[in-house]
Amino acid sequence: MTARQHRVLVISSCTGEKSVDSDRRLTIADFSQGAKHVATRHQELADLLTPAVSLYSGMQHQRLMRGVSAARSAKGIEIDLNILSAGYGLVPGDRKLAPYEATFLTMKKTEARAWAKSLGIAKDTHKLLKGRYDLGLILLGDDYLDAIALDETVKLGGPTLVFCGKAAAKKLPALKNLFPVLLSNAEARRFACALIGLKGEIAARVLERIAQDPAQLSALLASPDKLLDAVETKVTLPKSSRSASRINPSVDYVIKINDDWRQKPHRSKLAYFIPEWDDLVDPDYDFETDTHSGGSGDWANEVYAHQMYPAPNYDGILISKVVAEKSKKKAERINRMGVHRFLRIPRDFPVMGDCGAFGYINEEVPPYSTGEILDYYTRLDFDYGVSIDHFAIGEEADRLRRYQLTIANARDFLVEHKKRGLAWTPIGAVQGWDEDSFVKAAKQYIAMGYQYIALGAMVRRRTPEILAIAEAVRKVIPAETKVHLFGVARLNAIQDFIRAGINSADSAAALRNAWMGTGKNYLTLQAEQFSAIRIPEAEKSFRAKRMVSEGRATLDQVQRLDKACIDAMHAYDKGQISVDAALEVLHEYDQLITPDRPDNLALLRHTLEAMPWKHCPCDICRKDGIDVIIFRGNNRNRRRGFHNTFAFYQLFQRAVAGEKIVQTQSALGKAEPQLDLFNADEEAD
Repeated sequence: MTARQHRVLVISSCTGEKSVDSDRRLTIADFSQGAKHVATRHQELADLLTPAVSLYSGMQHQRLMRGVSAARSAKGIEIDLNILSAGYGLVPGDRKLAPYEATFLTMKKTEARAWAKSLGIAKDTHKLLKGRYDLGLILLGDDYLDAIALDETVKLGGPTLVFCGKAAAKKLPALKNLFPVLLSNAEARRFACALIGLKGEIAARVLERIAQDPAQLSALLASPDKLLDAVETKVTLPKSSRSASRINPSVDYVIKINDDWRQKPHRSKLAYFIPEWDDLVDPDYDFETDTHSGGSGDWANEVYAHQMYPAPNYDGILISKVVAEKSKKKAERINRMGVHRFLRIPRDFPVMGDCGAFGYINEEVPPYSTGEILDYYTRLDFDYGVSIDHFAIGEEADRLRRYQLTIANARDFLVEHKKRGLAWTPIGAVQGWDEDSFVKAAKQYIAMGYQYIALGAMVRRRTPEILAIAEAVRKVIPAETKVHLFGVARLNAIQDFIRAGINSADSAAALRNAWMGTGKNYLTLQAEQFSAIRIPEAEKSFRAKRMVSEGRATLDQVQRLDKACIDAMHAYDKGQISVDAALEVLHEYDQLITPDRPDNLALLRHTLEAMPWKHCPCDICRKDGIDVIIFRGNNRNRRRGFHNTFAFYQLFQRAVAGEKIVQTQSALGKAEPQLDLFNADEEAD
């Protein structure tokens, strides 16, 4: 016998925050002119039409969608999601909407009721509620609840929970199957969630419980007055449910950028680009259970660093073709969406593209043709496109061949760019092996007509050598010609780069330091670097799994120590145990997993005693606290990388303004060695 399908009806409100916006957005004036006018506007905004489920990006919607995604991925559950919009009325989640601005919150009560009546909101809602369902969830604020006009004439097709405040609950009619769930600031504190997102959080927890076991629905509805007690502990979905990647529509939105970011003064001297390396995290990651809300990580259920801060911590993004197309799925997405929409950034956010010479360094020739690259930059709507280069390495004859090939590619690139009349800015990639070779190439690029060139093969060079090459090149090119430095943005050399005539640079060192090496994983606004606290996950770390396979410990022992370390960190963070007690637990696990590792207790003590995460003003550290400093899986390590980029961007701007950025004295009693961020970058250009 086939198990019965459980139908869940969800009615939630629109949010002011939207994933897609435009200065051409619809307004109340448009909706007032009727459906025909709105349809005409939709034709004008066809490229911006977005399913309702993906359009809204407010906190309530994001949290709600976590539960919706979990329920939809489970067997035996049908979710009927509807959104109440002050512009469109009641719409199903899959209906495509244009960017718009309309809310009941700014209307007077009589005006709001008249407008809701004109949209047919009450009639449509009552009809929807009349259908059969096993559970109804209504997530509406007071003004939106008023708009649906629940009264004694409404027939409910199933048990219906209304998440609301005490005042709104008193106005609800006494209907069979209608159960108010009261939410206030006390519940917001209880569930560690801002009040604005609390309805979404509670609904998500209800849906996650049903996803875990549809039979729990009956238990939840048996005592609606005890619902909050029942969902206080978040569920952990079974691994079989978590392994498959689930889409989270709430993460896919284009960020809004404020004027302060757009007008930052340092860009006139030196702009900072960050390379794109698939660095995303799950915004709803559960650190307590190490559970990904989307099952497994994917672009469709994770966010970029610029989605986690009020404004991006870089002036532009660099994408290499070899990275953009490293997987079939990513290549299809980025080619279909274009770079800006793929990165979820506004169209005026600068994106630079290059071929990624490091990816084919061992090939005899680059794997791309000039025509192919021009088409690629144009189709994906880049702002800047770099000519096809090849590292000038190997024996003298081969080195010269690669060098000349790069110059020839640059010539063909610019000629064809002009012939096609392309709008994006061409950048000539300059390769070489010494000052003279770079200078000779740069002269030829100027003769070709380039107004922007980029110096490659810099990453493994010491700063004085880079400066010597840059200064020599600057002497033979016009002052108005811009120069980009591939892969290098060292804090202690920023002023030197500016004096050498560098206009832009890219580097991922701050990001990647988060999970590379020891002693440099966490950067502060004082330019001090701290070691992260390594706690390998028992069932995922290759070291932990190897230890079990070699018989040096049982899985149970490893799991016990793993949990003890995590518990010790959180206890220490709350002031419940001493630093010595925390270090004792950490040291036992570390020595068991890596007995050959040099003693790092002094570094760990330095980190724990300083507690740098407590003093950081960035959004990630304030929200996730000590979990940011724990070295353990992508969702912690990349968050730390995002924090590092935040700190680096602040230091970078101060350096451009003339401040000397110096790595501070370590509490170990001696200066730590000059690390990548200050002296040598990790990534290759």
